[in-house]
Amino acid sequence: MKCVLCEINNNQIDCFSIYKDTHCHAILDKFKLNCGHVLILSQSHKQSITELTNIERQHLMNMASNVSLAMKKANHKIKDIHFLINDGPGAYQHIPHVHLHLIPRYQFDTLYLLFNILTRFINPLNYLKNKKMQHSAEKISHYLTHR
Repeated sequence: MKCVLCEINNNQIDCFSIYKDTHCHAILDKFKLNCGHVLILSQSHKQSITELTNIERQHLMNMASNVSLAMKKANHKIKDIHFLINDGPGAYQHIPHVHLHLIPRYQFDTLYLLFNILTRFINPLNYLKNKKMQHSAEKISHYLTHR
């Protein structure tokens, strides 16, 4: 069975890559809930975080922590960040592959965030901001690698 996140990890699908190593791959989410929404993908194809090895789990969380710091340096308007893992179908995991969402929060963004939750996969504007997303990915990547 094809896995879109495995295809992204194997460079078969274009993405806005921030950082990649042997355990994880950080990318911008094309179906973002908020500007700068990042996904940390496990390089290992496992559905549940409990199926990852201790090293893989630790690395996922360490990368998420480092990327979140880089996100805040890249965009000083970010107030806080949601760390979110939908673990299993009952938790609304749409793709059966471990990935962690880093969803930035901005002042007075609640209505914008709710709108994006409701229109996430059907909003045509998600397909039009490639240049801006590439710039965001490069900026976060810069702050991640120049700590």
